[in-house]
Amino acid sequence: MDYTFVEISGKKYPVKFGFNALRKYGIKTNTSLQDLDGLGNNMKLNDALTLILCGIEDGYRKAKQPCDLTIDDLADLIDSDFEAIERCMVILTEQMGGSKKGKEKANKK
Repeated sequence: MDYTFVEISGKKYPVKFGFNALRKYGIKTNTSLQDLDGLGNNMKLNDALTLILCGIEDGYRKAKQPCDLTIDDLADLIDSDFEAIERCMVILTEQMGGSKKGKEKANKK
């Protein structure tokens, strides 16, 4: 299993922030590959929701399940669980190789 789950408003959603999710995010937001380097820094709310949705959609794809969540549905869920944005950004960092654990292993070599 190369996806994880994020809990938003009491429900767990599969999420995968791999290259495919970033590709979809780039298409939806007209973000260049170079701009992806600063992903998460000073993001507009719509961009953050779009990124999270792309990750959830790709999580469902990897789980071989249909995803019927829309950006409007996601925004409604976030209304009652604003901390979910931060949880998703932590997962993004971990899945893109930025976790503390991965850095410690890299430094030990």
